[in-house]
Amino acid sequence: MIWKMVAVNLLIIVLITAHAGEPVRSGQFPIVDAHGHIGASFNVTKIVEYMDKNGVSKQIVMARAYPGKDDSDLPGDDQLALKLAETYPGRFYPLVGMQRPLLTGAHKWTAPDAAVEALIRQTESKLASGKFFGIGEFIVRHWAYSPGRHAEQDNPIYSELMRRFSVLAAKYDVPMVIRYPTLVADFSKLIAENHSTRYVWAHNCGCSKAEVIRSLLSRFPNLFCDLGGMTNVTTGYGSGFPRKEEFTSLIERSGVLFPEMKSLYEEFPDRFMVGTDVAHAPSMRFYEGRIRRFRELLEQLSPETRTKIAEQNALRIFKLAR
Repeated sequence: MIWKMVAVNLLIIVLITAHAGEPVRSGQFPIVDAHGHIGASFNVTKIVEYMDKNGVSKQIVMARAYPGKDDSDLPGDDQLALKLAETYPGRFYPLVGMQRPLLTGAHKWTAPDAAVEALIRQTESKLASGKFFGIGEFIVRHWAYSPGRHAEQDNPIYSELMRRFSVLAAKYDVPMVIRYPTLVADFSKLIAENHSTRYVWAHNCGCSKAEVIRSLLSRFPNLFCDLGGMTNVTTGYGSGFPRKEEFTSLIERSGVLFPEMKSLYEEFPDRFMVGTDVAHAPSMRFYEGRIRRFRELLEQLSPETRTKIAEQNALRIFKLAR
């Protein structure tokens, strides 16, 4: 435990001594990475280098508090995400992270215990500081791709926990990022009861089919979607990993958008954002490939839709200009 704390402290020292820089003027249309993560083992210098090289002006970062597969992929926390933002002003925007072992178990969602109540109070304090730009990523459903007590998750989206956080998000005018609520009816009920809360349904609205997404976006103006990890160039959600469930729907094949997804994005150009979803330090090598593929996909859309999905929607939804 001590050596893990030392590793985290060393990364914070690196962040403090780093120099903030402007993104390289590559001539490419700018992209905001609206679904990013941070852990203590991430090479921050490489992250900034990849962003500069690939025209990524800003990144939303969510601390991943779960440990990785081995000690080379240490977890992070909100303090680490905040230090990253302070070191590189205007480049990184932290959310209050919710990928926490503390939230393992559906009973924590239906009847928050003392520890969860403390988390809710701490979250409000962090939002009140004005230094955090949202809450998430809430792991409602997660299919295990590695052994571990926290790997397999199936938590109730319509629950006391999510109702409490929804009220908090509306109070501080920040969005909530949610991963894979598979019970659409229950999620719909939560959205309908909290019309002032902005919900970001990660991974192309939970890798849902186009008709499901269209129905929800038509009904709920406070629902948005990110495309985190949906490129089909590396192992990830864009290729159906870790489980090709029956309901899972991808967005592209070999760099070509599926027609039903292309039509969906053109129909709702204000509701989608891109995201790399690099959640583990070893996966940072995939960052450039995912951004390049997003550029290929966005080029297939109208110029107005491309600009909104690549950059403008994230600026508006997360209020990054504040």
